[in-house]
Amino acid sequence: MLSKFKEYLISTFFYAGITPEEYDSIRSAREEKNRGILFVTSGLGTVVFLALLVMSFFEASYNKNMFLYGALFVCEVLVLFFAWKFLPKKPDYTTMITYISIFAIFAYSIILGTFNSPTITSTTFCVFLIAIPMIIIDRPWRLITFNAAQVVIFCICSTYVKEWEVASVDILNAVSFYFLGAVLNTYMIKTKAKELTLRRYIEHDRDTDPLTLLYNKAAVSREISKHINEGGTGVFMFVDLDNFKKINDTYGHAMGDDVLHEFGDCIRRIFRHTDILGRFGGDEFIIFLPHPIDDDVVSTRAQDLLDLMNETIKIEDDTIDFHASIGIAKCPENGATYEDVMEKADQALYYSKKNGKNMYMYYDQLPEDYLKSLEEQEEK
Repeated sequence: MLSKFKEYLISTFFYAGITPEEYDSIRSAREEKNRGILFVTSGLGTVVFLALLVMSFFEASYNKNMFLYGALFVCEVLVLFFAWKFLPKKPDYTTMITYISIFAIFAYSIILGTFNSPTITSTTFCVFLIAIPMIIIDRPWRLITFNAAQVVIFCICSTYVKEWEVASVDILNAVSFYFLGAVLNTYMIKTKAKELTLRRYIEHDRDTDPLTLLYNKAAVSREISKHINEGGTGVFMFVDLDNFKKINDTYGHAMGDDVLHEFGDCIRRIFRHTDILGRFGGDEFIIFLPHPIDDDVVSTRAQDLLDLMNETIKIEDDTIDFHASIGIAKCPENGATYEDVMEKADQALYYSKKNGKNMYMYYDQLPEDYLKSLEEQEEK
């Protein structure tokens, strides 16, 4: 009984009611969601605090908070800038900057409810205590701890500024709303985490080739196009299994499916999880290595794939010379779009199949007479 209760607490407060593996799998989705919410809230905060800052120049009641409005305006502008320019490239900082933005809003509500209103109880802070944390998806224990720190700061400020009769009401309200907020925020985080997990399963099934467990054609095309369209660079490998048709014809499609499955496993073993790996169709595969990579590294991985394939996939029939050929092209040197770089890799692949197979070939290393013959064929 105690063990199950402990597992429940760990699952709820550390992993938002899902498994550790599921929580890690939705990391990018959580960061993207938090970044989108952060962009919207910081944009609204920028407008609101700018309006308050402008009003402080003309209204005496707002004048005493001029410095506060100015500081919060600058803070929200910085957060907005980071959400727009910095976080897409450094998503790991999304949660930290979100907490900074939330802290700025809490600081405003604490000052507004204590130093600016020393004779009345605060309501804004209590409302923010429930509403504001709902914008973030994070480990519940971390959000609960963060909220607890805000409550402690608020209670200290209220006790310091206000008479005890008023401060005691503030403390009671803050503690009550804290526990209420802890329950509601935990529930909301669990709900959002389960939604993201379910969406990930749906997207995974949609994008995965069931035979090789790599990206399918639509997904690999989409992911590489997205990377290139965002200004990314990389190396494109077009892989084709040599004499695969003979395997299907000789042993049947069941054997062919086993070979495709094993080759997909070879690809996953050689390349990184950050590389874009997919089955283009039939016995053709696409491997895209994002970002600049040294030619020696690319060549090593291509050869390692060929060697691993020859070691692990055994065809008993000596009459079937089974292996693979690889064509390699670079982006943007050989093509600035997905279609262009794939075409160049396909041309290099065709050359490798035509000149011995079981090898890899760079588009940059294709003979000029071969390229001219391709141009002449296209003209016809």
